Amino acid sequence: MYAGVKLEMLETEFEQSFEREPYSYSWGFFAYDDTPGASGGGAGNFSWFDKKEELVRFLQKFPLLAHSLGTTDAELFEKAQRYLSTLNADSFNQNNIDEFNQIISGVEQIQWFGQFADLLSGESEFAQGLRKFFSSSTQPLQKIQIPEFAEFLRNWGR
Repeated sequence: MYAGVKLEMLETEFEQSFEREPYSYSWGFFAYDDTPGASGGGAGNFSWFDKKEELVRFLQKFPLLAHSLGTTDAELFEKAQRYLSTLNADSFNQNNIDEFNQIISGVEQIQWFGQFADLLSGESEFAQGLRKFFSSSTQPLQKIQIPEFAEFLRNWGR
């Protein structure tokens, strides 16, 4: 395994991030497998964290997501990890995600990162698309819809 990463620990931490209940302040990302469809590519999921710092630390620790780890060479893993190790939560932004996606192209891609509140009422194409798929409207979601929307996101991309 790469740089001392234990598969069991990785699987446990990923599972926890998938199942964590998002709150308006939660930080998360949606990533999908960028390998060809015939090899299982395209599947994706959300991962959630209480703080932006936790999200960045998670990516620094596991720069290639669980379902790609076994098929990716150590050199790419180390390159991705080196890039992420230079970043901190205060300055982590979409430009960093774009650069990171270039490094891991063909393996995985992070399609969205931000706070759960952004998905509830944000203007991004991704947020509006999810809301439209969920409720047939791009309008911000009402509080009563949030638990059902969180469950919807848990299954999105699988």
